Amino acid sequence: MNPYARLSRYYDLENAGLTADLDFWLELADEHGGPILELGCGTGRVLLPLARRGYAVTGVDNSPEMLARLDAKLAAAQKMQSGRPATPTVLQADMADFSAAGPFRLALMPFSTFMHLLTPEAQAAALTNIRRHLAPGAPLALDMINPADAYAAHEQGLTLERTFADGERTVQVFSSLALDRAAQLGHITWIYDSVSPAGDVQRLVVPLTMRYTFPGELRLLLEKAGFALEHLYGDYDRSPFADGAPRLLVIARAA
Repeated sequence: MNPYARLSRYYDLENAGLTADLDFWLELADEHGGPILELGCGTGRVLLPLARRGYAVTGVDNSPEMLARLDAKLAAAQKMQSGRPATPTVLQADMADFSAAGPFRLALMPFSTFMHLLTPEAQAAALTNIRRHLAPGAPLALDMINPADAYAAHEQGLTLERTFADGERTVQVFSSLALDRAAQLGHITWIYDSVSPAGDVQRLVVPLTMRYTFPGELRLLLEKAGFALEHLYGDYDRSPFADGAPRLLVIARAA
């Protein structure tokens, strides 16, 4: 089962404060224009601000549960705007085999979306398909966890990640990480404990695997798919990528 079939229940609530990257994506859109392609658009955390900015944007995601929540947001927005058409195009599909009306002038993979591709073959297939949809010279932007820091981390037991409200209930989110460094995989277990005012607990357990990809490997994958690596940033302020950087942000151009 796709982990987002379960995660979708809490996704918007736990990520309501996740806005640190939005200016980065909006600035890229302002620099390069539309139409824009977003891979892994989910419930629209990045896609909707781009659409509100006036860009023609197409979102691709393979989770029907996440897209159902996006559809509900779009329907509510249309109703508030008296039915004026201002909605993005949304496709339920995998990154390796979607087909959309292009060419696009910018492609985005925010919030570790690329890390859901668990083999070099899956990464190459997705990048090749994305390249087919881009105009020559159009950039692709990837946002990932710094893999070097992840590899250096010591595995721990359950860690309390965050707490948020779900109506009258309080949800505590715990995680544990098991690293398979030889395969470059992180096996994460998310545990959501939803506690009522009376103290009863409902538990949701979500296993999730992500792949760590290093800059040199990324360069080769991108070149194989028809991209030229242009920038490596370490954070959303476009500071250079270096040891200790919180993120690995990649800008590559369609050759």
